[in-house]
Amino acid sequence: MLNSKSCSVVEPFLQAFNQLLTMGNVPLTLKQQNRRFEMLTKNEIKNVVSTLPVLCDLESDKIDLVVERVTKFLEEGGFDNGKGESFIGGVIGNLQDNPVFVRWCLRLILELSPKPAESFYRNIILGTVLDRNYYCEKFKKEHGIEPPVTIVINPTMRCNIKCRGCYAFNYRDRKDMDYELLKRVLQEAREMGVRLITLSGGEPLLYKDVFRMFEEFNDMNFLMYTNGTLIDRKTAEKFASLGNVMPGISVEGYEKETDDRRGRGIFSKIIEAMSVLRENGVLFGISCTPTSRNSDIMATDEFFDFWMEQGILFAWLFTYLPVGRDPDLSLVCTPEQRNRLRQVCHQYRSKKPLFIGDFWNDGGCVGGCLSASRYLYITSDGLVQPCTFVHFYTHSIKEHSLIEILKSPFFNAIREAQPYNPNLLLPCKIIDNPSVLRNIVKECGAKPSYEGAEHIIEDPRVVAFLDRYSSEFKKLADRAWEEEYSKGHSFVIPFIGRRDLWKFYGDRMSRAEKNYRNEKHQRKQVKSEVQKRELHE
Repeated sequence: MLNSKSCSVVEPFLQAFNQLLTMGNVPLTLKQQNRRFEMLTKNEIKNVVSTLPVLCDLESDKIDLVVERVTKFLEEGGFDNGKGESFIGGVIGNLQDNPVFVRWCLRLILELSPKPAESFYRNIILGTVLDRNYYCEKFKKEHGIEPPVTIVINPTMRCNIKCRGCYAFNYRDRKDMDYELLKRVLQEAREMGVRLITLSGGEPLLYKDVFRMFEEFNDMNFLMYTNGTLIDRKTAEKFASLGNVMPGISVEGYEKETDDRRGRGIFSKIIEAMSVLRENGVLFGISCTPTSRNSDIMATDEFFDFWMEQGILFAWLFTYLPVGRDPDLSLVCTPEQRNRLRQVCHQYRSKKPLFIGDFWNDGGCVGGCLSASRYLYITSDGLVQPCTFVHFYTHSIKEHSLIEILKSPFFNAIREAQPYNPNLLLPCKIIDNPSVLRNIVKECGAKPSYEGAEHIIEDPRVVAFLDRYSSEFKKLADRAWEEEYSKGHSFVIPFIGRRDLWKFYGDRMSRAEKNYRNEKHQRKQVKSEVQKRELHE
């Protein structure tokens, strides 16, 4: 039986659902509940779903479509090992703490065509969210570490446009990844329970075997970052028939900002691409790089409203980082801009059914930095980096397996240092805790992935900038962490609901507290030694 908090809006749903999990007045066992969950009839599902309009403003004429889709999902099964209870527990948690997220899920059901909807349910809801604990326990028992949630792969670094400031330009002389190597990587990922693959580039649609990959690995969903210019009606129809491709189209703001960085006419091509994707019921969204020049545009409701009108279902934000050869430090968002972006994204998510991932402000959702643990990055020529933006490596996938690389000293050192701060609004070892990156790269002998990548840890100009920036942003982040999130004791996590992070991510938070204390002690010792030398001199 599922219990409710004192929240009247979910009572009808709870009552309808709990009626399904009893036999007479006797609650079913967990095993019986899971079996019952898989055998629900359309009428029973309709009785439960019909309680949602009060909360989610779901029009009555849409209920039959929702019932049909949900029935089809449940017929696939997959609710063993308590996943049925976890699934409905997540629904109730979000109804209570984050009801707009449930509206987003209803958008998926109502706006996607059959294949994309089925693939998202099978590979993301079941395969990535609900199966996560099973694969974690299995993998950890055998290897002592958790498997990644996703793997970022660059099958090609070729691109049909040239954007100002793109880090991919640093890899432009690399060859495309051999398809047999790519297949091996995906097969190894599959064995670890990974069902979400992220494709970056370059432009992934230039890779000659990209549709072959989508077809052969249809038990995985592919989040594909693309400039959108190669998506026409025929391509959109292919995506709809495959179901497992989720394009994330890069935008810089509106037309002026996008064309200024990406080239004249790119914005209009993006709008055309979104139109055919929307018509074919494909799950798609946007990928944005907030900079000092466009962050104020993105940090508005109007920005997200505009792109929602084009049909997007998600938005990923990747704050500009000063990586690569001779980075432009003036493009980094100011601490105030970054904090404002965090506030706007947080507020918008509570009002509109759009999945927003703000990579540098959402550390609390995932327990801090994900690199070398819950995700890793593979270049087109096989170099394996712990993160898309940490352009250092010690191993190549051509000579080593994914498991061997995950267990490498470089990756282990990063995991042991995570989270780098008990304030999860400071999750990054590049821009929030820059000394961590410098120390680990040095201690592990990691090599730059290309000439000039080392500037981020060696160039005095960049080093001084990051130290100053991290110190200034920390003041804003510490205030927000205490005032808005009760120092991590109250945080809303998508798919789950509101949680106390010190309990939900107990091991990581305890490690963060310990690491932070040790670092403060070391800094104090260094300062004391410097003062002693100065007195002696």
